[in-house]
Amino acid sequence: MKLRNNARREGTVVVVVAISLIAVMGIVALSIDGGFLMDKRRQAQCVADAAALAAADDLYYNWWTGNGLDISGGPAKTAAKAVAAANGYVDGQNGCTVTVNIPPLSGPFTGVAGHTEVIISATQTRYFSKLFGSADITYGARAVSRGKRSSIKNGIIVLDPSGSPSLNGGGNSTVSVTGAPVIVNSTAVGAIFENGGGSGGILMATEWDTKGTATTTGGGQIIGPFVSTDPIPDPLANLPVPDPTTMTEQSKNKTQISGNNTTHLSPGVYVGGISITGQGSVMMDPGIYYMKGGGFSYGGQGNVVGNGVMIYNAPTSNSDSINLTGNGNVTLTPPTSGPYQGITFFQDRTSTTPVNIAGSGSGALVMTGTFYAASANLKVTGNGVNDVIGSQYISYDLTLGGNGSFGVNWTANNTPGTRDILLVE
Repeated sequence: MKLRNNARREGTVVVVVAISLIAVMGIVALSIDGGFLMDKRRQAQCVADAAALAAADDLYYNWWTGNGLDISGGPAKTAAKAVAAANGYVDGQNGCTVTVNIPPLSGPFTGVAGHTEVIISATQTRYFSKLFGSADITYGARAVSRGKRSSIKNGIIVLDPSGSPSLNGGGNSTVSVTGAPVIVNSTAVGAIFENGGGSGGILMATEWDTKGTATTTGGGQIIGPFVSTDPIPDPLANLPVPDPTTMTEQSKNKTQISGNNTTHLSPGVYVGGISITGQGSVMMDPGIYYMKGGGFSYGGQGNVVGNGVMIYNAPTSNSDSINLTGNGNVTLTPPTSGPYQGITFFQDRTSTTPVNIAGSGSGALVMTGTFYAASANLKVTGNGVNDVIGSQYISYDLTLGGNGSFGVNWTANNTPGTRDILLVE
């Protein structure tokens, strides 16, 4: 019997379609669950990033206390886990783990202080992919952040871009800047000037960075190597000013201190400023002193002592200045934590009111921290022997002089730093 070539084979298509549907359903199942998993993975990465940055913020805030490591009580680690929990990733619940390592235990920043590693692990329930198994799918994310204060390593920064001079030395003083270079932004001829006072005046620094030039007269000397350096922006330009509405108002009129008694001052807002005269001593408790007009002046014979203080000057007229010209001993140190760490004097950065700090010779000046007056002339003169007048000057223009010797001794612990908070992995 002869068979026909076009004989029908019933049921073949059904079998092929059935087998194909299994494969198609498998691909669809993997695609849908895979999409869910990718979405969850992105969510976890965003949360890990946010948690790492929260820890970095805390490490920055407590930098001088913890030196880049979590301080007692683990606030940085707590902050990271709190952010993770607020976004649905609670450590130890529903198969989720949130691990915070300060410093990191893996990667290129292993063991490096100031860095935080956050690792999130969680599980995703299977939906259509239960065709291939019933166990939940594990996914995770990892982030590493940096939170530290980067030192502003300049003993003096003069911001005036064209002054001639913008840094002006004079008299018979010897001024030594140690620990960090001096940078003068002016590109002018004679940007740095030293006018000796007969027996000569000396400006000494480990390095002078400027595109301008230096000149001397009258036996003056400028000692130290010169390096051609581009101008830099104000490194504290983004530092917020203190908010007086959050502070205690200590006076409604100018605070005038005179006589022979010892006076204690507390931080807060001083409407009309503070004036210190007479022979009595003044003790300033730690904190921020906000001069709301009136300035801060000292012209007495008594001692002024303030550890952990910052004086903020908000002038309402050109006479509302910071003016220290007294004959007693002055000891001032800046805050050691918080946003104003390392700053002793901070004048409204838009104010051109001059700042004047002068040693008398009869009293000792021991002041550390940064003197900051971004739009004003800062004048510092010394008439004593080996006074310490600040750790760093940042001003629009700078005048140095007197008939004694004093030092500007830069150290990282006594000066502010820039905020360095970012993701590095």
